[in-house]
Amino acid sequence: MTIGFIGAGVMARALGKGLVHGGGFAAKDLLCSAPEAEAGQPFLDSFSGSRWTPSNDEVVRESDLTILAVKPQVLPEAMAGLKEISAGKLFLSIAAGVTLEKICGWLHPTARLVRAMPNTPMQVGAGASVYAGGPGVTEADLALVHRILSAAGQAWLVEEKQIDTITALSGSGPAYVFHFMDALIRGALALGLPEKLARDLTLQTVLGSAQLAAQSSLAPLELATQVKSPRGTTLAGCAVLEDDDALNKLMARCLEAAKNRAEALARGEK
Repeated sequence: MTIGFIGAGVMARALGKGLVHGGGFAAKDLLCSAPEAEAGQPFLDSFSGSRWTPSNDEVVRESDLTILAVKPQVLPEAMAGLKEISAGKLFLSIAAGVTLEKICGWLHPTARLVRAMPNTPMQVGAGASVYAGGPGVTEADLALVHRILSAAGQAWLVEEKQIDTITALSGSGPAYVFHFMDALIRGALALGLPEKLARDLTLQTVLGSAQLAAQSSLAPLELATQVKSPRGTTLAGCAVLEDDDALNKLMARCLEAAKNRAEALARGEK
């Protein structure tokens, strides 16, 4: 089976890594397209034996599944001229905000399409992905997509109407976490800690907290309560986050802004 990628960037390479290291595929099964050889070279360097072509047409013709791994603003151009050769073919789109209906309009009526939203931790095999099937998609198609996405993390089948909100949560979520980590590091530096120690402690604290939450049956705020001793340091720190519901309001604004942008992309806004 050949898995093709239109686009050879970070997410294409992350999916490819999952396929080769956890999905039962070989590098020779992977084919990518990019406008220039230089753009495709990182993909080839990552998977010795994979192939590059400048032709999106060639990817579609040769692949059993074609993954649309370009930015949403570039997708209309990338799809140009593929309508006839897409007949009967299976596609997986990871372009944020671009609906099944819109992409199906660029494809042959007999093409099958699945829309997904992965996230960047897929690069280390810890991705959180969701996917929704379009018209004509079979159970076998969905099973293949699940196999591909879950090879680099975890994957869930959802309704398409949920994907814009999920994009704001798990698609954009890693960036929120990285901002939080940076803020912790900066705060520790301001209080006199050396930079490397502040960074190392932050990374391990976030990693350990996520692992504890994943393994616990308790809700996140119940776990937080376990850390809060009466009149203690944690209670004092959390009081700042809880003042006027500050953290909840801030995160709600983040998710709403990201969801609104996903919906704007769906409307074709640049």
